[in-house]
Amino acid sequence: MSIYTKPKNSDLQLSLYLSQALSYLSDHAAMTLFSVRKLNVGSSQKVFNPDGAPVADTVHLTMRSSSIGSNSVDLQLFYDPYDWSFPPDIILHGLYMKPSLADLGLDDTWDHEDPANLSRVLKKLSYMMQHDERQRVALCDNERIQVEYSCLHDREEMDCCLIPGIDGPTKVVFAVPFYINIQEQGVNQEIKLVAKIQFLISSLVPNDVAAVKSHVELLSTFDYPDLLRGTPDIGKHEPVTDYIGRVSKKMTEHFDRAQKRRDMKKQMIDTLLVTFRPNLLECDLVNHTFASFLFIVDRVKGREGTATAIATFYLPDTFPDEYPKITLTAPLLPSASYLPTPEPEVIPVKLYSPRWGCERIVNEIWEQLWDEIPRFYTKALHFASAPSSHS
Repeated sequence: MSIYTKPKNSDLQLSLYLSQALSYLSDHAAMTLFSVRKLNVGSSQKVFNPDGAPVADTVHLTMRSSSIGSNSVDLQLFYDPYDWSFPPDIILHGLYMKPSLADLGLDDTWDHEDPANLSRVLKKLSYMMQHDERQRVALCDNERIQVEYSCLHDREEMDCCLIPGIDGPTKVVFAVPFYINIQEQGVNQEIKLVAKIQFLISSLVPNDVAAVKSHVELLSTFDYPDLLRGTPDIGKHEPVTDYIGRVSKKMTEHFDRAQKRRDMKKQMIDTLLVTFRPNLLECDLVNHTFASFLFIVDRVKGREGTATAIATFYLPDTFPDEYPKITLTAPLLPSASYLPTPEPEVIPVKLYSPRWGCERIVNEIWEQLWDEIPRFYTKALHFASAPSSHS
């Protein structure tokens, strides 16, 4: 049971009643495209008779239900000052239609114990405002707008509005939510976005569309802002449904490529581990970004003596389109005291193709390292033999 079940006892309980109701409203107002987008709340005030007796407690609200329109509605809610459990009366300013109290749920269905009651009233009012906006767009005397509306009006949560031009063209705006399904780290995710398309139409030229602008926004959490910044613009004669399909395809293909790269990185690390497991020092088994190995090879092919080096394979996010980065590091040389070692050296891969399988890539790199490790080891010995020159 809420703390304002019987708010008629004191002004404090009236304040708590209003505080909880408006707190719930603010928490839930932006959950959907059709919810209250902007809400300004005036302070609660009392209306008195000339004799000083309170007539009503009033709450002032200003709301704009559409995410794209400019029309707003001012509301005044009049509560019984002696018992706020009764549904309030309401005065609307700026609404073309005249809904009844029953239309808004201000009747016997009102539940004063539910902090969502005010939110439900405003949501019903929001839908009424949107219906009015839709009717204005549907009746727009422009063939392109009528075609677009006929294709979009059945889409869930589609929003639209018509903004008459005073000194310029009329604007017709559609806000169309759509979804893309992606796989991130092996988990399927559904991303919700909205495409906002603005048409500039002239009242002087029949069926004229002067310009079309597009903008895509997120309606859910998304960690790839660069992808949104690269969203293509709509073509002037491109249907909105085709544009949304093109954007969805571009984004889906991006994530498909990213998933294939992640799969290829994992396969590459797995191949390295299978091939060089006895030489393994450390590796990344989570993001599959690197693996380090201690290699010992012949210093000169066909002769005695060995060369030692630590080889680290770094896999960029663009792998296999970009070849692995390989770094050779000299291990500490056995000595009674510390001997300096050269800086790690990046080894450019000489033979590589992104079309090769991981086994061939590893084999080609190993053939190259068989020559690079003795050279680097010799360099390390020379570096250690002259420590005074590096002090």
